[in-house]
Amino acid sequence: MSSRLAADEPLPACSEAERLAANDFAGQLRGSGREAAIETIWLRPAWWLVQAICSAAAVIASVVCVSSPTAGLAIAIIAAFFSLCDATRLAPLRRLTSKRASQNVISAPPARSQQPATMLILTAASDDRPVAANRFIPSSLIATNASCIALIAACAALRSAGIDVLAVSVAQLIPTFLLLAAILVFLQRGDAEAVRDDSAREAVLEIAASLDSDPPEQLEVAVLLAGAGSAQAAGLRAWLRSRRKRGMRPTDVAILHVEPCSVGSPVWWERDGIVVATGLHPQLRRAAAAAERDEDLGATSVAGSDATGAGVARGDGWPAIAIGSRAEQDEPQIAQPEDASAVQAAVVKLGEALVRELDRELASTTQPDQ
Repeated sequence: MSSRLAADEPLPACSEAERLAANDFAGQLRGSGREAAIETIWLRPAWWLVQAICSAAAVIASVVCVSSPTAGLAIAIIAAFFSLCDATRLAPLRRLTSKRASQNVISAPPARSQQPATMLILTAASDDRPVAANRFIPSSLIATNASCIALIAACAALRSAGIDVLAVSVAQLIPTFLLLAAILVFLQRGDAEAVRDDSAREAVLEIAASLDSDPPEQLEVAVLLAGAGSAQAAGLRAWLRSRRKRGMRPTDVAILHVEPCSVGSPVWWERDGIVVATGLHPQLRRAAAAAERDEDLGATSVAGSDATGAGVARGDGWPAIAIGSRAEQDEPQIAQPEDASAVQAAVVKLGEALVRELDRELASTTQPDQ
């Protein structure tokens, strides 16, 4: 492969293109006057393969429980357990998949005469997401998969209790067919092609440059372009885990994750997660809500199991929030360059406003009583 990237060459997770891009991103950070380092990490990004295995196990459970309900129930429970556990930092079944190398690009906060107590981590994925083959496929594939497996387990439990009626057979047949389709969807997701979209990475660099020129009083600003973002923010999760081992505490940081922002309108996430959408950090949500009230932004809040970097970090106990853009169903999914630039600029403005609101709130809580 060439040592240089084409401007529109996609950056799949754990690929040579992602590695070359990491060098480019580090160069851009150094060109802005920041220090930058590249950290190689080894990950197991094949979450889709684990989910496909769990789906297949549940289909087997559905077949087995017709003649042996107890055995089918046991297989379904095990499949549901491993499906849900794979969405956590434990991911036991993922340990059977192969490791791949990825890169995190890290820029520490610039030195100041008096370093603030709270570190703001501006982050975005350094890779590009695969494009879904069908827009009707739910965004929370793991939650849908686990729900279908749970229905198989419920039907097997009813059969084990002696309730073997037509209604149970019909109820069991529907999730079985859905799981067969899910196997194909997950395997297709593993082979799906990514499309180059630099909007989130460029937005992070723009927000960082603005904050460097006018530093917030209560926040020191670090930048993390994390590898394998499309693999459930694996690079971000690995970096946070390593920093936790080195003594970094959730009370000392705030994470602002930027999602792609080339199409639609600016948004911020109130709730997010891989399986269940839980509330993101309340203090950051207050700052985002205050920034949203700026009439010039036109930003709105959204919620869903979108598995943004913020949702993954929040699931591991870190204070985080995500911003980006979201298109309406009738909007084109690929914007014209001038439109993409306008959307990105709006998200940058939202990010800056959010940080300033957070800085003001931190200042008000640290001021001594008069």
